Amino acid sequence: MIKYLLISLLLILAPFRAIIAQELYVVSSPAFNTREYDEFAAVPYKDGVVFCTNRPQSAFAIRTDSSGKPLNDLYFAKKTGDKWERNPRVFSKELNSKYHEGPMTFNKEGTAIYFTLGETVTEGIYTANYTGNKWSEIMPFPFNETVSKCAQPCLSADGTKLFFASNRRGGSGKFDLYVCLWNRNQWGRPKNLGSEINSTADDKYPFYHKNGKLYFASNRTGGVGGFDIYFSREIEGKWTIPQLVAEPINSSKDDFAFYSDSIDRHGYFSSDRANRYRVADILEFTFNFPVIDSAQIQETNSYTFLLSEPSSMNIDTTSFKYEWEFGDGTKHLGKELEIEHTYAATGDYNIKLNIIDTITNTVQENKLSTLLEVRDIEQPYITCPDTSLVGVEILFDASKTNLPNFTIANYYWDFGDDHIALGKEVKHIYTEAGVYKVTLTITSVPDSNNKINTETRFRQLVVKKATSN
Repeated sequence: MIKYLLISLLLILAPFRAIIAQELYVVSSPAFNTREYDEFAAVPYKDGVVFCTNRPQSAFAIRTDSSGKPLNDLYFAKKTGDKWERNPRVFSKELNSKYHEGPMTFNKEGTAIYFTLGETVTEGIYTANYTGNKWSEIMPFPFNETVSKCAQPCLSADGTKLFFASNRRGGSGKFDLYVCLWNRNQWGRPKNLGSEINSTADDKYPFYHKNGKLYFASNRTGGVGGFDIYFSREIEGKWTIPQLVAEPINSSKDDFAFYSDSIDRHGYFSSDRANRYRVADILEFTFNFPVIDSAQIQETNSYTFLLSEPSSMNIDTTSFKYEWEFGDGTKHLGKELEIEHTYAATGDYNIKLNIIDTITNTVQENKLSTLLEVRDIEQPYITCPDTSLVGVEILFDASKTNLPNFTIANYYWDFGDDHIALGKEVKHIYTEAGVYKVTLTITSVPDSNNKINTETRFRQLVVKKATSN
C-alpha cells in the first residue's frame, strides 16, 4: 500500500473575531464628591483617602483667603469594601489653619506629611510628624521662597526624592517641576527636571511611582484638553519624552493630580469633566488590563511538509516516475518518493500520487489519495515588522490569531515602552531606539462558570534611530 509520511508542519494563522469595545480604565466618582465645591488631589491614607476641598466646614463659617477665595482644607474619607462614605471629615485640626492647605504627600509609614500651605500667591511646602495621636512639629521646607510658590509635593516611595512644582525664577515656563534628593539627613537643593519634562506652559502635580514613572499635569500644546496627565521615565539620567496617559484618564477638560497604587492598576485623579459648575471632582480608576505573569514567544509559522511514500523506498525505480499532485493546483513529476512542498495558505488539500511506468507507458492513477488539513498553530499572533524607525507609525495586527476554542472578548497590547492599547488592529509610534518586547494578550468572554481565559504571546521588535540624508 502506498502511504505518505508527514515529517513537519509549521502553520500560519487565520483571521478571527472582532474586539468587544472596552476602555483601558474603568472610572467612577466616589460618593463624597459635591456638586458645587472642589474635591481634588486624593492620596491614600490608612482605610481611605486624604484630599483637598474648599467646601465650608460649617454653614455658619465660610472661610476665605485675603482675595475672597474659599479656603482649601484637608479632608479624610473612609472606604469600606467598595463603598465610600458620603460625609468626610476634616483630616487634622492641628494642620487646619486660616490658609489654604494641600495638596499633600505622606511617607510610606504615614507618620510624616509634606503639604502645601499659604495664601494663593505665597504658597509653600511644610512638613509635620504624627506623634502622640496628633500632627505636630510643623516646619517650613528649607527651599520655600517669599517671591514664588512652592507647592504640590510628592515624596518617592523610598523617601529619597521629593518632587514639587514651583514658579521660581530660572524655570522653563510658568510652573516647572523640581526634585530634591535626601542626603546626609537633609534635602539637597532643588534641581529643575529640565526641558525633557518642563515646557513653556504650566507643569504641575507631580507623582513619582515606585516603578520609575513620573506622572504630572500640563497644559502644554499637543494635549487633548486644558490640563492633561502625562508620564515619563528616567533612563540613564535622561527623561523620556512625556507621553499622554490614555483616555478616559485624559479628556477635553482639565485632568490633573494623578495617583496610582504600587502595582499601577488602581488610583485617583482629579477632573472638572462631569460637573456643570466646572469645579473639580476626584475620580477613581481601575486599570482594565490583565495581569501577565508570563508569556511564551510567538512561534514562527509556515506551511512546509515533507511528504514521502516509504513502502516503495527500496524498490528499483529506474523504470518509474512519480507525479505528485499537491491539491493546490501544482504538480511535480520526477523520481522522488520523498518531496518537500510549501503551501501558500491554510486549507484542506487532497494529495494524490500517480505512478508512471516509463517502459509500458502506463499510469497507475491515485495510488495515494489523502486529505491533508493544513491548520494554524493555536496562539495569539502578532503581525508587525521585525524592525522599524523612531517616529514611524507601526501597524500591529492580531487578525491572524487562531484560538478556535475561544470566543474572543478583547485584544490587549503592551508595546514594551510603557504604552498599551486595546483592539484587533492598533497603531503605535516609538520615541526611543531599542529592542522592545511586544506582548499580545487575548481574553475570552466568561464561560458558564464565569471564568475568563487568557492566552499571551510576545515577539521582539527592533527600533532604530532615523538617519538623516
